[in-house]
Amino acid sequence: MNKKGQGEIIGIVAALLVLTIFWALWAFSIVNYNEYAFEKQFGKLDPELKTQGIRWVGFGSLIKINNQVRSYEIAEIDAASADFQDVKVTLNLNIQMEKDKAFEFITRYRDEGEFNKYLNNKVEEKVKTVLLKYNAEEILKKRIIIRDEMKAEVMLLEELKYFKFNDLTIKNIEYSEKFNEVLELKARVLQEREVIIRQKENLELTKKNMDIIDMDKYFKYQLIEKWDGQSDLIISQNLIR
Repeated sequence: MNKKGQGEIIGIVAALLVLTIFWALWAFSIVNYNEYAFEKQFGKLDPELKTQGIRWVGFGSLIKINNQVRSYEIAEIDAASADFQDVKVTLNLNIQMEKDKAFEFITRYRDEGEFNKYLNNKVEEKVKTVLLKYNAEEILKKRIIIRDEMKAEVMLLEELKYFKFNDLTIKNIEYSEKFNEVLELKARVLQEREVIIRQKENLELTKKNMDIIDMDKYFKYQLIEKWDGQSDLIISQNLIR
């Protein structure tokens, strides 16, 4: 065999060796501590859960999903109150993937982005239904009660059966600018009402005190300017019947 033929063989062997090395490296995948992973080989998903560590996948790949507690925000749900006020609500869902439901989740949803769309729509429906039971001001005053109602409704969603549901919190509630002006006006009116009530109570107390004072004695002591030398305490006692 001539040198040219030998060189071609050596080149082919070297290329195959490099490809083999790359394939060997590619055939391994890492499963982190915060992931559930399943192997996909030739389009078929293996239901066996891959544990943490370096895993051989050959010509396949690993489908992974986060298994940690996550805070899932559903922002600015456009709803309405029972008295037809516009309300925007932002929620936080605290959830965690159930280990024994992870495979079913992956087979049903292509990715978490697709799942998030489904979940957003379903949660919005539940939230709007709850808010429609209350007037706008009641939503502010009964926030904890309403939060608990929302949580009970959301927990029933089919989309959340794959998760451990830890909590639901109302992160923010917003009203229209017009309604906020109404609330501010009402607050001012209530504040002025409190001032008037206190003033009235003070006037009634003053009148009551004046009614028990012997006015003749009062003016007498004012005129003689305490010439009899009595102390202030004794004089004040004499003014009361």
